[in-house]
Amino acid sequence: MLNFLISTITFSTAVYGMNLYFNAQNLTASRSRTIIVMLVATIISIVAGWVTDQLDGEAELHKNDPSMMQVVQTGDPIQIAKLLTGFN
Repeated sequence: MLNFLISTITFSTAVYGMNLYFNAQNLTASRSRTIIVMLVATIISIVAGWVTDQLDGEAELHKNDPSMMQVVQTGDPIQIAKLLTGFN
């Protein structure tokens, strides 16, 4: 959850900051400028979320989860449902 919050705040801040910067440079608000701002803000947001996961230790939680093939081979419907919904 912390990852989501940090990513959302970072995305919003990056968009706001880049728009301020481009406005200060007197660049017109075109479609290509909007796409560039969104792409760069998305990349910054993904990196911030990844760093948050690494620092928080959540990246280590799912290393021991069974693979999809192992769950399907067991035939346990509850484990298959958990796998499909993402609740491992």
